[in-house]
Amino acid sequence: MGKFNVIVNRIGIRLTFRIRMFKPSILFNAIFFAIIPSILMTIGICGYIVHATSVERDKLIEEQAVNLVDSIAYASEYNLISLNKVGLQSKLRDINATSSLPISNILIYDDTGELFVASNYTQLDFSYHTSSNLGTQLARPNSQKLIVNSPIFAFDSSFNQTAQWQSSQQTQQPIGHIVLVLDLSAETYQRFITNLNLFVLIGIAAILTAILMIALVNRVIRPVQAFVQAVKRIGSGDLKFRLDIPVQYEFNDLKDGINVMAAQLQHHQAKLESEIEDATRDLQQNLLLVEEKNAELDIARKEALEASKVKSQFLATMSHEVRTPLNAIVGFTKELEKAQLEEPYKDYVTTINASADNLIAIVNDVLDFSKIEAGKIELDHSAFNLMQTVEDVTKLMSRDAFTKGLVFSVESDALPIAAIGDQHRFKQILTNLLSNAIKFTPKGFVILRLKIESVSESQHLLTVEVQDSGIGISKDKQSKLFKAFHQADASTTRKYGGTGLGLAITHGLVSKMNGKLNIDSTLGKGSTFTLQLPITTSKPSTIDKMQKLHKALVLDPHSVTYTAYRQLFQQLGIAADIYSETEEWESQVRQVENYDLIVIASDSDEESLELLPLQAAFAAKQQCNALIVLSVPLYSSLPEEHKKMLGDWPVTEKPFTLSKLENAWKKYDRLTWLADESLDTLNQDVIQSGSKIKMLAVDDNETNLKLLSAILRNGRVELTTTTSGKSACEIAEQDEFDIILMDVQMPEMDGVQTTARIRQGKLNRSTPIIAFTAHAFKEERENLLKNGMDDYLAKPIDMDKFNQLVAKWVIGAADFAEQQKHKRSHSVIKHGIDWSLALEKAANNHKTAVEMLTMLISTFDGVKQDINTALANNDQAALLNVIHKFHGSTCYSGVPYLRQLANNIESQLKKGVIVNVEEQLEKLSNEMDNVASGLSAIPQNKPN
Repeated sequence: MGKFNVIVNRIGIRLTFRIRMFKPSILFNAIFFAIIPSILMTIGICGYIVHATSVERDKLIEEQAVNLVDSIAYASEYNLISLNKVGLQSKLRDINATSSLPISNILIYDDTGELFVASNYTQLDFSYHTSSNLGTQLARPNSQKLIVNSPIFAFDSSFNQTAQWQSSQQTQQPIGHIVLVLDLSAETYQRFITNLNLFVLIGIAAILTAILMIALVNRVIRPVQAFVQAVKRIGSGDLKFRLDIPVQYEFNDLKDGINVMAAQLQHHQAKLESEIEDATRDLQQNLLLVEEKNAELDIARKEALEASKVKSQFLATMSHEVRTPLNAIVGFTKELEKAQLEEPYKDYVTTINASADNLIAIVNDVLDFSKIEAGKIELDHSAFNLMQTVEDVTKLMSRDAFTKGLVFSVESDALPIAAIGDQHRFKQILTNLLSNAIKFTPKGFVILRLKIESVSESQHLLTVEVQDSGIGISKDKQSKLFKAFHQADASTTRKYGGTGLGLAITHGLVSKMNGKLNIDSTLGKGSTFTLQLPITTSKPSTIDKMQKLHKALVLDPHSVTYTAYRQLFQQLGIAADIYSETEEWESQVRQVENYDLIVIASDSDEESLELLPLQAAFAAKQQCNALIVLSVPLYSSLPEEHKKMLGDWPVTEKPFTLSKLENAWKKYDRLTWLADESLDTLNQDVIQSGSKIKMLAVDDNETNLKLLSAILRNGRVELTTTTSGKSACEIAEQDEFDIILMDVQMPEMDGVQTTARIRQGKLNRSTPIIAFTAHAFKEERENLLKNGMDDYLAKPIDMDKFNQLVAKWVIGAADFAEQQKHKRSHSVIKHGIDWSLALEKAANNHKTAVEMLTMLISTFDGVKQDINTALANNDQAALLNVIHKFHGSTCYSGVPYLRQLANNIESQLKKGVIVNVEEQLEKLSNEMDNVASGLSAIPQNKPN
């Protein structure tokens, strides 16, 4: 039965798996998962009961048979011993007749195995076999017969029956055997009939149960299927479908719920469709509006682009129209400044000039902002001196700061000399930041800090900080700073002035240079603008230590400048003591000796200026060998009577920077050691004695031509002017010029047409033609260059740029032959003393020329001795130092050959290329003797 249940379960599992594979209906699932398993379980249970009953019945028959055999064996003992066959047979027949067991025969055998007696002699088909087993045995030769075999023992009554029985059972031999034969055929048939009836009844009951379950399931499943189909139809969109099948109990509630749900869904669908239709109509209307707006925006964008082009053209035209009169105003006012005008007219001219400069700055700001806004700002990428650029800006802006009574300080790292970038725009950024700080600082200080960090060998990050103690800016207003025409507060515009374009332009330029500009400010406590700018430069300069300058002392009443002084002297390797209190400074001057430099700084008020020379005299008395330098703001602008207060002490303007320190120390070193290099006199002579440059200037504005004539009246330029392109072409056909300055916008024939006509001629086909116009955009410049012009000069005229253009296009070409000719004429340099050159060096002062020669000759012995010492020690650096100083001293006297020898030797030593240096040193020594002997031929006093 256990195996049967396992097989049934496996079959059920397989059927279940296959049924799930095919996804049967609910009825199918109910039959196979409920009814069939129930029937099979009922049949299994009934089969198990029948089987258990049969086994129990067989066991009972066997037990009854064994008990009967034991009773017969006991009853047969005496008859077997007494050989009473008749009595024993009678007993056996009685037992056979009265027993409930289906006895077929009872057989008694004696101890020899011979049949002693039988209950039925007609059925003696059983043969006895002696067995060694003394116990009762059961045998089933077939399914319809049961044989029970048991031995018969003799019992002795004289002994204890129990002990006698136990011992005899173990030791005695049986006196016979009894065999009971049962015929089970009738029992088996009866059992079959009983089991058959049981299975029939169970089958009928299972069938009836299945029918009832199917009916019940069908009654439950049909509504469920109807509900499922209804939900599917409703889910597929048929919201009008309603359930109308007859159901009872909870199914009726479910049917009503599904119908109500369908009705609600239908209602909501209708409402949603209505809303969608409304939204669709609104969307269509909005799309139409959007399309209309897009069309309007597209038209507006095109109009804006066109307006931008028109604005750009308008700005270019206005630039020309505004700069043209400004050119005349600025030019003539600058010329008037040179004239010796009486007061108050001189002051008027100065005011006009300052106002014109301010107007030009405003025009430039508007144009720059327009270029940035239009995305047409172009940056130059050329080499420039970064250190000198910063120096120029600080020199300019410090004047504005000191004029307001502010403290202005510069704290700078060692900046590289060569940088690649737009020098003009960098100046503009730095100027705007400083100007903004100075403008909004009523009192206190403005500090410029410059730091440079190396990113790679050629790439560096320049950090510029401009800190002030001004009015400051609140946090909520800082976001407006970099917007055009905005200041932190409208009242500042009325109080401090300005267009509000400076920081907007600065921010635009910084962004164009891939830099960053940040602000940190607190209202009422000042501001700090931080600029970070990537630049391509050489390595940061390593400042060479100045000779004989090891120790410095500084007195400055403003402690905010301490860091600037300390940073400057640290870069030079100079130990510096800095004080702000006069008493401490005086105590230091008395106590510490051997200062090489003493800087005394002060304000420019009259009281401070009166005190300065006294402090300088005190310091000079205590430190005899120190250079004493006075540092005063706005020295060049001081009245003459204030300058006279300072006496003959060397003075520099604040802020005290590296270049001012170098200049002061060089002058001191020159006076002390006569060891300074002068400019190349050959180039100066070429500039002064060269032929005049022939220039043709074409401009329809006569004012510009008058201004140009006034500016160039004392120069090397032979100027020809004309007011029309046609006249310029006629003049160009008659005369050859070195350079032509061409206005672009002229009536009848503009500058481009005039240039093309001149290029067709013979005389000025290759003459450089420079466009002279106020157009500010790069596109205009490129267009002019494409149309035959060689370069570009903006209005109003900038003499520095003008001189650069002349040097580039004229001196670089036209004067080349003249320079070569001049060099050839001077190739034979006069030995000894060139007295005419000596007089020229001394400004034609006979006595001064003799004194300079005498001073030079007095150094010959010391120079010779130093040269011999350096040669003996094989010290090339010492030799270079001696020759360098001596070369500088020869520049102030008329000894051309001696100077040439010194220059050649110094050049070789500097370059490390030594060719017959000892021979040249010998020539130098001989030439010294020649110069010394030549002095005796020159009279000490100027002859009458």
